[in-house]
Amino acid sequence: MKKIFNKISLLIAEGLVLVGMAACSDPDEPVTSVEFNKLFSPTELEAKVQNKTSVKLLWTTISKAESYTIELYADDPNMTFQGTPLVKKPTADQINDESTSKKSYYECSYTIDGLMGETTYSVRLKAEGSNKESNWSATTFETGKEQVLQTPSTSDIGKTWVRLTWPAGIEATRIAVVKSGEELQSHTLTAEEIAAGSATIDGLNMESTYTFYLYNGDKERGKIEVTTLPNYTPVSVTDKLQDAINNASDGETVMLVDNAVYTAGTNDSGDPITSLKISKNTILAANNGAILKGCNFQITEGASLEIKGLIIDGEGGSGDQAFIFKDETAVDHLTITGSEIKNFTKGFFYINNAVLVNSIIIDNCLIHHIECSGGDMFDCRAGGYNEFKLTNSTIYESAASRDFIRMDDKSSSIPATPVITIDHCTLHNVGNGDANYRLLYVRFAGNTINWTNNIVSGFVNKRGFSEQKNTAVPTFSNNCYYNTKNLVKAGDNAEQKDGAVTIRFYDENGTELTDDPFANAETGDFTVSGKAKDKEAGDPRWIK
Repeated sequence: MKKIFNKISLLIAEGLVLVGMAACSDPDEPVTSVEFNKLFSPTELEAKVQNKTSVKLLWTTISKAESYTIELYADDPNMTFQGTPLVKKPTADQINDESTSKKSYYECSYTIDGLMGETTYSVRLKAEGSNKESNWSATTFETGKEQVLQTPSTSDIGKTWVRLTWPAGIEATRIAVVKSGEELQSHTLTAEEIAAGSATIDGLNMESTYTFYLYNGDKERGKIEVTTLPNYTPVSVTDKLQDAINNASDGETVMLVDNAVYTAGTNDSGDPITSLKISKNTILAANNGAILKGCNFQITEGASLEIKGLIIDGEGGSGDQAFIFKDETAVDHLTITGSEIKNFTKGFFYINNAVLVNSIIIDNCLIHHIECSGGDMFDCRAGGYNEFKLTNSTIYESAASRDFIRMDDKSSSIPATPVITIDHCTLHNVGNGDANYRLLYVRFAGNTINWTNNIVSGFVNKRGFSEQKNTAVPTFSNNCYYNTKNLVKAGDNAEQKDGAVTIRFYDENGTELTDDPFANAETGDFTVSGKAKDKEAGDPRWIK
């Protein structure tokens, strides 16, 4: 603020000098305007690195600027401005308005993408208009390590090989293969691989985790960790899936290998099977985008279940939840990664027996059109769990008139210490029914809740996060909200009792978005822009 007042004082002084000069030359001629030979320089220039290799430049608005010239010089920490710069010439119409009520001056911004990673840039900026220009304003910034390597699909991972992909045509020289901190391979990229943005690394071990680094010279452009497939039992669409699960050894992977629609088959009477029974430690995976349709999973006899890369479509099934815990024997884990779960009527999972589940992990998943008619979304009533972690996932068009997370208090009989974590998730139209439900209906004694780096859109239920006294106040951090009620503050429909709002807590530091952050939510494209992108909130798959 002091800088601004000093600048204003200087401008006033300069104006008075010019006024004085005019008055000396002709005391009878009134002064109605002041013209300067140059435009004012952009002030308060700031560079904010985003998504590792983009920069958002912010500066005070220049009222008479018609365009700007921006020059960026790589490897120039001392602002020598030598060499060939990257030049951008945005017009005033291409500059974004960043003004807020919290600032006493106008601010604008321009974002530049596609810079080199791990590079110190100097940047300078000048305004232009009416055949005039300003002096340069300058600053420096350093980009982060790039991540151009794309997450491999299930069809990109084999027992002894991995196919890596990145944007076609970008500069790159080699791929390093590292395991336990030791570089095992260095794959020199061919011109064809660089043009295609793809290379296959083979000679790997089964069921082993490797870290792959993409380099351009000595600069790292991407890093990703991948686990190769285990030795598995393949299942074709003509096989009986329940038999394959039953015949697999404990902990063995059952692999759906065809790019096709699987069902659970029929029983001896020819009726469709709508539930797969899991009675041992089972890993069910898809190697090529397989769909399992019309059935759910019933976890019995203390079994654990892991799902990898599978599309699970409940359409045509029983209408029950996707995952049901059927007896009272302790379960170690339910883990679901890289999968899509959709079209279930009652909910996602259901624990209605006195069972303790050690962990429920859902990561990198798409979950949608879970109606929640007759049940809640993530529903634990008679049992308990120690950990429920939902991360890097997108949930939409679900739980319109029910609770998002429900956990009843069975602490007197179930020795659980529940920790619930919702992190880097995108929620759209989850709890948008203007109903007497909430995101967190958690009553199990001693619960802990973390709600971080999420985007919530279209939530209007009357009880907000929760009105329950036993629901722990979550750890909130870096969340964004668009078109929601009762999450950042009480809305006009907030539930009241005896004249007081019943909602217990809000994410008071959450960012309320005024513009739709998504590219096209109606078609399932949740690519983010604006402030949500700046904050890197929500499911990372949509931050591009």
